Amino acid sequence: MKYSQFNSVVRINDSIFLHNTYTDKMMGITAETELIINAAKHEGFDEVGLYKPKFYKALVDNQFLVEDEVDEVQLIKDLQVYIDNDVTSYSLTINPTMNCNFKCWYCYESHVKSSKMDEEIVRRLKSFIIQTIEKNKHLKYFNISWFGGEPLLYFYDIIEPMLRFVSEIQSKTTVTFRTGFTSNGFLITPKMVSILSDFNVGSFQITLDGHEEDHDKVRFVNKSRGSYKAILDNIYLLLSNKVSVRLRINYTHANVDKCYMIIESLKDLSSEQRKSLQISFHRVWQNHGTDDANTSIALRQQIALFNRAKLFAVESELLIDNVKNSCYADKANSAVLNYNGDIFKCTARDFIGKKREGYIDPEGNIIWENNSLEVRLNSKFKNPPCLKCRLLPVCNGGCSQFALEATEKKIEYCVFSYDEKLKDEVVINKCNDILALI
Repeated sequence: MKYSQFNSVVRINDSIFLHNTYTDKMMGITAETELIINAAKHEGFDEVGLYKPKFYKALVDNQFLVEDEVDEVQLIKDLQVYIDNDVTSYSLTINPTMNCNFKCWYCYESHVKSSKMDEEIVRRLKSFIIQTIEKNKHLKYFNISWFGGEPLLYFYDIIEPMLRFVSEIQSKTTVTFRTGFTSNGFLITPKMVSILSDFNVGSFQITLDGHEEDHDKVRFVNKSRGSYKAILDNIYLLLSNKVSVRLRINYTHANVDKCYMIIESLKDLSSEQRKSLQISFHRVWQNHGTDDANTSIALRQQIALFNRAKLFAVESELLIDNVKNSCYADKANSAVLNYNGDIFKCTARDFIGKKREGYIDPEGNIIWENNSLEVRLNSKFKNPPCLKCRLLPVCNGGCSQFALEATEKKIEYCVFSYDEKLKDEVVINKCNDILALI
């Protein structure tokens, strides 16, 4: 038997835990057994079975020890192929415009004021949806996500008619449609929410840039009017109408310590509304430098304060799961349709023509250019440091976009900047997640 590559030993307060990122199993250990593990890594675990048989059995039963011939990296490769080639679901992201009503300093997109999906692209879009359902007999779910720019700028011109179209298709098929929005939340109105409710729209992702003072410095209508209060009102409106909200809190090293102040803005939510709200912390990646250990600790403290309020579910980038819950862009059955008919895979990059990966043709077929789909699907497991890392089953070098860009630059990389303390933070969060269920 050999010690799994995916094991980590971490300390949480005064306790020591052994955790495996492939199985997500955790076991409390003592300082003595930690010493035994460290010695056995070099000398082998056979003797451990002789003088610590119960401990040895626990290691084997929980897969902290695996048979010598097991190729653990291949297990992750096989799992990734299985998940990312799922034929039962299709995810389509639609950008009706690349225009936006805000100009956030960190936005990576080029805002195009005159951009709007025209009738011809809408026609092609409808053809694509119909053909996808007809061709894929295994399809169970069709996920439509409205993105941009700010998609609500053309809610009545483009989105509402498409909601009606999808409703008509839904009545004629066994495929389940699920619709969501990524929006800044400022343009939501009671009339919109009523329409969304009529068509069973399930979710919104809405972003805050920290608490009110910090947010209004980033996202404002004019020098005297911010947007924080209006967006919070609209979040309440959605939740009151049974539309779930994923509240994404963008943090930087400058605002992370004050994010807990958002809790006060959410205190008036009813118990039912809280069930439909999820808090998600994400670092603004344009914020210079990566998270050091201190920023990660500060983030963990903020998450603890939100959890202590016991008002809503909380997640963060530190609780990653990039293989079993891989990014939409990693999957074969996904595409991003821009307002002009260009096709992309990733929404976290600028939608300029020279970076497109294909286009939608007049018949409603997606044409992938330069073998781009196959190249992306085979982009993982090319980064040597990842293949030796204990976080491979949950990190896998980030998403396929990271992998593609690294390949183009011919560089090796680590999402955590080769910082073992940051990797420990990921494991600690996994352990805390397990402990919360005990």
